[in-house]
Amino acid sequence: MKNKFKILILTVLLSNLSFAQNNKEIALQKGNEAIKLMDNGKIEESIILLEESQKLDPENFNYPYEIAYAHYLKKDYKKAIEIAEKLQNYKDINVQLYSLWGNSYDNLNNPKKAIEIYDTGIKKFPNKGLLYLEKGVVYELNKEYNKAVASYQKGISVDQKYPSNYYRIANLYLNSDDKVPGLIYGEIFLNLERTTDRSREMSKNLFDAYKNSIVFENGEMKELNLCKQMSMTPTDKNLPLCLMFGKWLIYGLLNSKAKEFNLDTLSKIRQAFLKSYFEKDNKDYPNILFEYQDLISKNNLFDAYNHYLFQMGAQDEFSSWLKKNEGEYNKFAEWYVKGENSININEHNFFHFIN
Repeated sequence: MKNKFKILILTVLLSNLSFAQNNKEIALQKGNEAIKLMDNGKIEESIILLEESQKLDPENFNYPYEIAYAHYLKKDYKKAIEIAEKLQNYKDINVQLYSLWGNSYDNLNNPKKAIEIYDTGIKKFPNKGLLYLEKGVVYELNKEYNKAVASYQKGISVDQKYPSNYYRIANLYLNSDDKVPGLIYGEIFLNLERTTDRSREMSKNLFDAYKNSIVFENGEMKELNLCKQMSMTPTDKNLPLCLMFGKWLIYGLLNSKAKEFNLDTLSKIRQAFLKSYFEKDNKDYPNILFEYQDLISKNNLFDAYNHYLFQMGAQDEFSSWLKKNEGEYNKFAEWYVKGENSININEHNFFHFIN
């Protein structure tokens, strides 16, 4: 009788386990279908399926989160907040919860509460760049640019390979009177995020920033407008980055013998810039981007890299260059896509601009 009782218990346990597994499988199937509906704009239908998934698998964080996100897409931000508030105690929460939650408050014109939510999330996910990005965007939209920059920089310092903070801070500086940090942050961004709408936009923005800063007239450089004038004292040991960058760029302009601005001359100017930097100042002004450029240069790929980098700012020029240099470009592309040749950003080596 004892053995029969054990067998009965085991049968019940296995049956319950099978039932639970079956419920989770059905929930996942419905959840996947719901996401497809959501992607196709059928929000209400997706919510119905997600609610069914939640009932079948109530411990799974993803289903109520997706329900909150569906309400966010409907611009029912109050409902999204109501659901988000109940999700904090799930064991598998992610950083996106606090992004959705904070964004909902921001869309209800409550940026103070949004920042509070982002900060709560940062305490749980201190090494994720997303919430620093969200904070920065709120500050930026409220024209608190110094706070925005500080938040983006903090996001970069804790999550060095997350590209969005580079993207936002680069565009802020490129639209200011101090373009040098924007040129550096923007180029790093392009090396972290390739072939997206944002990277194509940044390619053009960087090209235009150089073009608008290096002014030629009658075959000679007339102006170099990179940054606002800065006051200095005789005791200053290190020059501001903008002035040093300008010095290297002037050497580049002189040594390249450029007489006009275009995609080809920009490449020559930057190659001469890099040579000047490593001959004179790289020990006093270390920079991860210039180190990476040097690696590319040592592989004889810097001209192709430059044309690739700025192609969206001069598409006809790039097409013309590519027809003549297809072999060189293919060699660069083959090298560039290899993971070991990516820019080596980490917690000990990343760009941080200090005013």
